[in-house]
Amino acid sequence: MEICVIKFGGTSLKEEAARNRAVRLIRRLIPEMKVIAVVSAMGRYPDPYATDTLMSLAKYLTPQQRDRLVSAGEMISTLVINSLCRQNGILSDTLSTQELGIITNDHYGEAEVLTVTTGKLLEKLDHCDCLIVPGYQGITLDHEITTLGRGGSDYTAMLLAQALGLEDVYILTDVSGIYEADPKQNPDARHWDEIDYDQMLKMIDAGARVMQRQSILFAREHQLRVWVGSSLQVGKGTWIQSCEDSER
Repeated sequence: MEICVIKFGGTSLKEEAARNRAVRLIRRLIPEMKVIAVVSAMGRYPDPYATDTLMSLAKYLTPQQRDRLVSAGEMISTLVINSLCRQNGILSDTLSTQELGIITNDHYGEAEVLTVTTGKLLEKLDHCDCLIVPGYQGITLDHEITTLGRGGSDYTAMLLAQALGLEDVYILTDVSGIYEADPKQNPDARHWDEIDYDQMLKMIDAGARVMQRQSILFAREHQLRVWVGSSLQVGKGTWIQSCEDSER
């Protein structure tokens, strides 16, 4: 069966209209393939379920306790999107953090991934058309929840795509790809149709916050092609890939 991994960022799930757009996109894809939707927490601070909002509620926690708290945002997203999918006639299901199969060390807040197992994921995907999973998190060998660093939902999508043997992964955010500057502040900023991994890393190191750095390092190591685009303008985006792919 053909499988597609799509990550929906927090801003692309912030409002009801945005969540409905995400579900419509899933609905368009499922006649042709199975969809794994990796979801971030909805919105940004001070939105109720955003990661930074949750973090602000309890500042005097251990790193282990903090990871338990902030991981709740993604779990809420999985269930909300699953409910919307089912409301729209999509045969969908969810995975919990414990079922997801991303095993990490216990460096809470920025855990390192040890291994990824896909047995439970494939088992559930065999019985549905869309599987909604939480980004940003994994579990230790002792079954404690960990988080993968800011922007870690990008990394989750890459990890699952690679573990499933896929070549491409799709990242949906609130901008239509990669620009040389923030298009919200500079409407004339150049848009890139394609960019290689090293260029993307240089932009991140210079302050661009479109993608998590670790996720691009992982994509480069495993030669995953990454499409970054907007849920508002499906079709316009940027491919992040190797120089060789760009020249084809």
